[in-house]
Amino acid sequence: MTALTNTLSGETSPHLQSHSTQPVQWQTWRPETLALAKQHNKPILLSIGFSACRWCHLMARESFQDPETAALMNEFFINVKVDREERPDLDGVYQTAHHLLTGRSGGWPLTVFLCPQTQLPFFAGTFFPKIGQENQLGFDDLLNRVQHYYGQQQADFLRLRGQVESSFQQLTPPAASVAHTPEVSLLDEALTRLAAGHDLQDGGFGSSPKFPLPVNLAFLLQLQARQGLPVSAREHLLQTLNQIAQRGINDRIGGGFYRYSTDSGWNIPHFEKMLYDNGLLLDVYARAWLTTDNPLYKSAAIGIVRWLRQHMLTPHGAFFSAMDAETAGREGDYYTLSEADIKAQLSVEEFLLFQQMFALRGQPNFFGRWHLSQQQDLNTAARQLSMTRETALELYRAGREKIESLRIQRPLPLIDEKVLTGWNALAVKGLLVLARKNNELRELALAQGTLDFIRNNLWLNNRLFAAWQGERPTRHAYLDDYVYLMDALLESLQTQWRDVDYQFVIALAESLLRLYEDTDQGGFFYTAHDAETLIYRSKPFMDSALPAANGVAAKVLLRLGHLTAEPRYLQSVQKLLSAALPSVQQSPETHLTLLQAQMESQHPMPQVLLLDNGSMAVWEQDVRQNFCEQILCYRIPESAELYPTEALSMDVGDALVCTGDHCLEVQRSCNGIIHQLTELLQRS
Repeated sequence: MTALTNTLSGETSPHLQSHSTQPVQWQTWRPETLALAKQHNKPILLSIGFSACRWCHLMARESFQDPETAALMNEFFINVKVDREERPDLDGVYQTAHHLLTGRSGGWPLTVFLCPQTQLPFFAGTFFPKIGQENQLGFDDLLNRVQHYYGQQQADFLRLRGQVESSFQQLTPPAASVAHTPEVSLLDEALTRLAAGHDLQDGGFGSSPKFPLPVNLAFLLQLQARQGLPVSAREHLLQTLNQIAQRGINDRIGGGFYRYSTDSGWNIPHFEKMLYDNGLLLDVYARAWLTTDNPLYKSAAIGIVRWLRQHMLTPHGAFFSAMDAETAGREGDYYTLSEADIKAQLSVEEFLLFQQMFALRGQPNFFGRWHLSQQQDLNTAARQLSMTRETALELYRAGREKIESLRIQRPLPLIDEKVLTGWNALAVKGLLVLARKNNELRELALAQGTLDFIRNNLWLNNRLFAAWQGERPTRHAYLDDYVYLMDALLESLQTQWRDVDYQFVIALAESLLRLYEDTDQGGFFYTAHDAETLIYRSKPFMDSALPAANGVAAKVLLRLGHLTAEPRYLQSVQKLLSAALPSVQQSPETHLTLLQAQMESQHPMPQVLLLDNGSMAVWEQDVRQNFCEQILCYRIPESAELYPTEALSMDVGDALVCTGDHCLEVQRSCNGIIHQLTELLQRS
């Protein structure tokens, strides 16, 4: 066999580039690589990570940069490196494989050994230390054992391979005969199971390491707005929102949220910041502010926007994908401060306030330095320091600016400059909700600029692309790219109607049905019909850190179907819900996006159409204030050339309320609309 070389130097992915000088003979996932493994009967060692992944960096330093470890990898395996942000389809398949083989959830780096003939996995794990630790093999030892197993125990290997193949075939249960089930029982079951995981002391779900789980928070906020939550669930939701916004998982200086907390109290994070987390949390905190007027939630949302503008905005007007946890190999170095740093930057009064709010006493909380995690709110700190709230707020803002100016002098963590369509759409949606609440034109312009960039650069020949890299679109889009973008466009139409957005969302829906729908069983595949064939073609129903793509598909097609009066969209929703129902019934708490879509299918949100005569912005504001998060409202300017079907017969100045496929009498007064909506919602 001709000696291989490391082939990653020509890749544009920062994650792949970071591995390009290692002694491992890294290959990319491509047909030639798979053929090579088959030809030489060498198992594939598949390593999947991403640029901001702290444990990926650690495994690279310990193992992949070590000549002895690299020699073992090169001798025994065909080594393939994948950026999970470039190939979420591969990542999804082999994360599923990890779960099938280990019974545990996966993560990154994902380390999977594959049969060279079939690409079926036979061993899977995540991070492996170079030297073995208690209850965990060292990576060198693992390499030797896997090679021995593959070479010397072929009978066991073939039996395991058959079991894995059978497990993949059984992953998708048959569709239910009907889409409708008593959704109240599923909802009660979901709330009961979520409550079982409540952390009653610090908020959130589960214990450390602790993730914000914005999908859960968004579901609970929507449920509270539409029909109310049990008192205990509502109190826990607000406690969670408060703790996450105040503590160290939120960057109180530069804005934006870190990916997760290493402790159950949300104090010390791993310091990577991801666009998708922040897009989802922007939507959560904007809606929480919308429904509660709590200034803490406004502060959290505005902080995310500040981070987006300062560090993530591309010259083209879209957003980069991630910001690393490390600077020069040291995690959190950009964010953490010595006590001397803090005292040198702040006045005596400012330091006293920060000391009180952030408990800057005793031993620093992060390897001899302080990471700011708020332990006391501003009002309480002000009282204890005998300050007025106004004085304390002025001191806090001045101190924050001074610490931020200190940061700016430091090297910035690596920013992954991929522009990912789906993740940008999540950020856009949050920006639009914030713009609608705050009447903030800057957020609206930022969101619309991103949508325009995607439409102009990543929508080619009626086909969406997943990413912008190296000044060009790369890879056909995946299901989540389509549906997250459609969700953002429907939000955009509610914030400021633009014909281009209405035309674009319909074009996306048509492409979605053509390229992704399972017309036999219902639902949508993650990859297009003409995509590369992998060992398993997933149809994602379950929520993860991101909302389930099929759940979002159901919601957007339902809303778009009612807006456009297009029965094909509504029929697709019913087939999707039938296909997903067995999965939802099995664990409703992990299918919250689909559960919400199912509930909305049975009880559609009232839809208000305002054909604006130039003075109906006040009507819209009144409707939204009276029925916050309970209705959909589209104010269509007189200059519009593209109209929803029901609006074609309306005159300028008319207002129309519809629910599902039934529309009420046209109104010409705001009071008339409010009266109709009040009656509708009381009956539902």
